[in-house]
Amino acid sequence: MTSVDFYKDIDQLGSDFASCQIKIFRWLHQHPELAYQEFETSQYILKHLEKLPELEIHSIARTGIKAVLRGGKSGATVAIRADIDALPIQEETDLEYASRVKTDYNGQETGVAHACGHDASTAAAIGTATVLSQLKSELHGNVVFLFQPAEEGAPNGADGGALRMIGEGALQDPEVQAIFGFHANSTCYPGQVMIREGPTHASQDSIFIRIWGEQAHGSQPWSGKDPIVAGASLINSLQTLISREVDLQKGAAVITVGYFWGGIKVNIIPEGAEMGLTVRSLDKDNREILITRIKELAEMKAEMHGCQAEVIYGQHYPMNINNLELYHAMLPTVERVARAKNVLYYLSSTKSEDFSHFSREIPGLYMYYGVAPCELPLSEAKPTHHPGFMVDTTALKFATRLECNLIYDSLKMLNNDF
Repeated sequence: MTSVDFYKDIDQLGSDFASCQIKIFRWLHQHPELAYQEFETSQYILKHLEKLPELEIHSIARTGIKAVLRGGKSGATVAIRADIDALPIQEETDLEYASRVKTDYNGQETGVAHACGHDASTAAAIGTATVLSQLKSELHGNVVFLFQPAEEGAPNGADGGALRMIGEGALQDPEVQAIFGFHANSTCYPGQVMIREGPTHASQDSIFIRIWGEQAHGSQPWSGKDPIVAGASLINSLQTLISREVDLQKGAAVITVGYFWGGIKVNIIPEGAEMGLTVRSLDKDNREILITRIKELAEMKAEMHGCQAEVIYGQHYPMNINNLELYHAMLPTVERVARAKNVLYYLSSTKSEDFSHFSREIPGLYMYYGVAPCELPLSEAKPTHHPGFMVDTTALKFATRLECNLIYDSLKMLNNDF
């Protein structure tokens, strides 16, 4: 079989699976689960993978799955990562298959939704496994499918999904030489691809700050020490670290306070308050400055108000950097599948991705595929992490086609057959 015939078979098999793939996506969308709670999701994925006897399937990282497809021809091994977790967000769409799931998150009731498109990436990867399993005799090596939990961040004290998968041997047996990551993006339409060489995502650090004061009656603040006032002063000052203390010419940096709470009643100054924030940077030196100065500033601001601060460091995602050799080798494939006019080049993002842990271990290539609803102008398509985020399901078949082509071509490249 020639490469042309193989590509045609990918197209046909992908089309044959398209209606089933949309059903898979809709089920996943209706049944979102948070980090390391993806038990139903994992069982549903397994149900489909077990229909493919060519796959060797293993449970990994609590709720994750590793499936190995050994090609009919000896050669290298490549992997594809699909994240499977959802977000604590109340969905606000009028989709007939919208999520109605509720859960408790950090002591608060919240909705759960696939507002980041992980349901689409999972459906695409299941499609890729289905197509390539029927073409395994022509594969020049092996494919490892990693369905990863906890990409959106693990519970406090736990490793994120990528780190845990690596620690449990996701990239071994067989030894993986390169890995691909794909993510839905609503700033472009189905059939379009966003890609870049070098740094793609900022590093991220989660930091939790607890401020301890002295409880008092709200009418007599002088008789206590107010942790809320100390925290508010700290929040305002954190932004000057970005505007005045880091060299933004080296790369963007962002500090975002995601929550701040304290107290229980309007007329009581509480004993303590807590905030959680993320620090993102596209430069290693800037990151080190921010990590150090946030702790110093928190302690200083607390002391100014007669309080004490405790700074707790959470998960760290390194910067994600696309491997240059893999990027240049695979760009012709991307341009062939999407057509060059549909290949978009984007700036490094201040978003973060734990795919970066994989790409630190082996050459990695991360890219976006368009999912914006075709009936809407791009200006009306909601971004990821928005309650109105939606995926145009026509993107699924294209994503599978792109993945299959990249896997086939990368195996030939790694085996020096290009």
